Amino acid sequence: MAGARVRQDETQPRLRALAFWVGHHQAAEPAPRIGPSLDNDLAARDAMRARRIGELVLMVPELKRLAADGRAPVRATAARCFAILATAGRAPSDREVWRLLLGLSKYDDDPDVRAAADTALVALERHGAVAMERAG
Repeated sequence: MAGARVRQDETQPRLRALAFWVGHHQAAEPAPRIGPSLDNDLAARDAMRARRIGELVLMVPELKRLAADGRAPVRATAARCFAILATAGRAPSDREVWRLLLGLSKYDDDPDVRAAADTALVALERHGAVAMERAG
């Protein structure tokens, strides 16, 4: 529908963070510019990256559900998100995350999903996990 207004709610920033991180660059490389020019301001760039990682952290419950999706690219995306979180030092210390990544790594039918889950597991082993606060 041309001209339809998009409802701005709390999921918009989280979906934007997911779209930004997944498939566009690797977590260790500089992010492509989105939004207003930063004029090479590293502090602003770091703040933007931290904000996007924070949005990804808020999506952890959704990522767990996406890891069980019937579509292989969606499962691979969820695994890549956990790898990004681990690399950033913000991966959840949650047995359920380890269990789902181990299951994807060993039992998934799609080789891309298995590879993404293996990468996430390596990142979790290398960078560790942090305790996540539970919403009351």
